[in-house]
Amino acid sequence: MKNFIKSLALVLLCIAMVVSATAQSRLVTITGSVTEKKYYEIMIGGKSGDKTFRVVQHNIDPGNTNFSLVFPAKMDASYKLEVRVMKMGNRRLEPETYATLPLDLTGKQSINLTINPAQFNQNTGFKIEKLPAKFATATISGSFNTARFSMDLTLEKVVEGHLQQVQTCFGVKGDSVFNFLTPIDKEGIYYFTTLAGKKSVYLKPNDKLQLVLDRTGKLISAAKSTEENNVLQKWDELISPLTEMLKKPNKQFNQEDFTAVYQSLQPQIKAFVQQVKTKNPKFNELFKTAAQLDNNMAALNMLLKTNSVNRGSFSASYKEFVNVPDYYKQTLKANAINSANLLKLGEGYDYINLNAKLSLDDTKTLTDAEKVKILMNSTANDTLKSYLLKSQLNELELNVSNYTEFRDVFLPYKKYAKVPSVKVKYDGVSGMYAADTAFLGKSAYDFTLPDVNGKMVSMKEFKGKVVLVDVWATWCGPCKAQMPFLKEVEELYKGNDNIAFVGISLDAAKDKQKWMNMILEKQLEGVQLLDDFGRTFGRKYKIAAIPRFLLIDKNGNWAEVRCPLPENKEKLKKYIDRELQKGS
Repeated sequence: MKNFIKSLALVLLCIAMVVSATAQSRLVTITGSVTEKKYYEIMIGGKSGDKTFRVVQHNIDPGNTNFSLVFPAKMDASYKLEVRVMKMGNRRLEPETYATLPLDLTGKQSINLTINPAQFNQNTGFKIEKLPAKFATATISGSFNTARFSMDLTLEKVVEGHLQQVQTCFGVKGDSVFNFLTPIDKEGIYYFTTLAGKKSVYLKPNDKLQLVLDRTGKLISAAKSTEENNVLQKWDELISPLTEMLKKPNKQFNQEDFTAVYQSLQPQIKAFVQQVKTKNPKFNELFKTAAQLDNNMAALNMLLKTNSVNRGSFSASYKEFVNVPDYYKQTLKANAINSANLLKLGEGYDYINLNAKLSLDDTKTLTDAEKVKILMNSTANDTLKSYLLKSQLNELELNVSNYTEFRDVFLPYKKYAKVPSVKVKYDGVSGMYAADTAFLGKSAYDFTLPDVNGKMVSMKEFKGKVVLVDVWATWCGPCKAQMPFLKEVEELYKGNDNIAFVGISLDAAKDKQKWMNMILEKQLEGVQLLDDFGRTFGRKYKIAAIPRFLLIDKNGNWAEVRCPLPENKEKLKKYIDRELQKGS
């Protein structure tokens, strides 16, 4: 009875706060569409006196051209809408162009816009429409159970197992009310996130929810809800002992205590999932995967957490498991998820990768090719294999030095790179080395360069030897950083007449003395040649960045045109030894 009264009080408080906020402001709705399929950030900002503030932001991706948002417009403030058109940079989205529109809210409860970025330069990229936009939306309103701090709340959708921001409501200190109006083109699980945590919600077109949340995004109560969200609320309550334990600092966390709670909950979890039968079959199917994912991820996150306890304080740097107890090995293997529904859940992509890594034992003895083979064999689902491939491309692209390594590690799985986002990543990594195939196995006897004495030296003079070529320059800091490591490699082959070390500088001919001075200063050994600003060698072999190390085989052909740097001594040594052993 006490819990009921407490929940009722919170609901009434939520309604009272919304009414109070409405009395000081009025809700304004902005809906519309964009004319070009791109990435956009639509921001509503306000100004009251000298104070500026953000109100709400809506993000659009190329898969959807509609937008909608709602915000409380204060009587004493002015507002503007800003649209940023975003483009994909090397690693993230970056602004391409933007435009702003002052908002005249006099007597208006709603505004309908068409945004045309092609006309931003003419300041005519906004068109106010007379008829309201027609597309399905979901409405979520409510409050936090505290107004002591300003709380930003973000609604995120799932794209290929990752969370992607849809809309953010920027909090104001002393005002705990939030309002969301967002296009919903298909039903599914979405997520509310704050800096302190996240909460899953199930949204369908035209749903209307009214919630009270705590600062972590946890649902306290609901004045308006749906059958699906009632199930999610009960599920969150069931597994809360696990989620709360995982929030403890590493030093206070105890694996044995977690395991005792985890094991005791398994019968209840199984019974709960089996009895979920709402009127929505789509939800029922997705929930089973979601519950299984939450249960498995609790165990996986615990293993990562205890890894960090044993190995240091920065758990984010550890990407693999060590010393996994037999109970978790067996349990996680028995409960492994092979459904593509994982990609409809916010932690789906992480799970695909982490669960596969349970198959790895001693990674220190495995080559990258062996490791990826084991990971790819960890699931029979071809869709999940595609995203496993993507995760390994992300993790290992910096480990791959050249086309040979790319071929050995990733080429066997090219057939799984059909999913557009996976293909983009695969082609991007392979494209870094594709041009090298024009040189591999071809003659390296096609250039002649002067040495320190002005004598012209041809690679033909080294026939029958393996040649390691170091491309550098006096003005290249990273090149100079590799010189001590190169000396260590040269020392390994001291007295071996079957190998030669050749340095090729890309310094300009006018800087010859500077080049010679550095050879003396750094005590560089081997044969040192000067390629006048790359005119003879550098441009022919498309060397756009240095340091660069290349390898010529005993027959005078290019064995590699991108070798590991000498700082990775053992890896480079494997390349040299491979060529030395041929024909011996």
